[in-house]
Amino acid sequence: MNLTDLIHIIPPDRDEEPEDIFASAPGLIFTDDTRNHHGDPGSIIVYKSKRFGDVELRTVDPEREDERQLFSHYLWNAGIKMAELISSTAAEEAHWSVKGERVLELGAGVTTSQDHVFMTDYPAPAVLANIRHNSQDAVPPALAHRCSVEGHEWGDLTTPFALEHAHRCTRILAADCYWMSGQHESLVQSMLYFLTVGTDGRIFVVSGFHTGRAKLANFFEVAVGEGLEIEEIYEESVGGRRRTWEAERNGGIEDVMERKRWLVIAQLKRRHEDCTVEAHAKATH
Repeated sequence: MNLTDLIHIIPPDRDEEPEDIFASAPGLIFTDDTRNHHGDPGSIIVYKSKRFGDVELRTVDPEREDERQLFSHYLWNAGIKMAELISSTAAEEAHWSVKGERVLELGAGVTTSQDHVFMTDYPAPAVLANIRHNSQDAVPPALAHRCSVEGHEWGDLTTPFALEHAHRCTRILAADCYWMSGQHESLVQSMLYFLTVGTDGRIFVVSGFHTGRAKLANFFEVAVGEGLEIEEIYEESVGGRRRTWEAERNGGIEDVMERKRWLVIAQLKRRHEDCTVEAHAKATH
């Protein structure tokens, strides 16, 4: 089964017609193409979770051009894969579990945790309102107190939310947050700031290649340069085929249609020597 088979689109304000059904099954008509994003303003996305059943999500309807440029009005394949990984009950994917962890999402979605989930995104009112709507619908009332939605601009560590939660998160999730190379340093700063001090914290990274492999390679270079270590990394197609990660393929020239089929999947952690320094600094303040 492809990742795209887990998504069904209900168009806005009208009964489904045959063409709508075909449109919600990417690749059914154009077999050489893979749809890597889903939904339009006003539509409902149904994510067919293997663990939780059908989960309905609404995409944001951007009010301003700067909000539209965030591309948060789509659900991307990387987000689907992240959801599948962290909700998996398969033994070989147990290290992706967030059960009992304090979770921070950078570029929000829906997660499962027994501690707390902080869902964050750029502090645009329309974006945050949409995340709150989705979380209210998807999270059972008994668990609502364990989920909160916060605005966070990467690298801005002076807000009340940032100051309160420094080094308090044991898992950080970031799906398809890497297409702006100029923001990589700020993104890594936020990751390091919120990630717990010590060796048990992990950052889960999933991203598509639709904006180019070089941008992803740059993110990993920045992350390692700033004090993170790559614990696991590989590439996987939407059909589940795996291959090794490469910073460059085919001499830097990749077919656009082909690269849409692939994701990079990685886990990062603090570099060991940096954990010791951070722990000492925390203990002396």
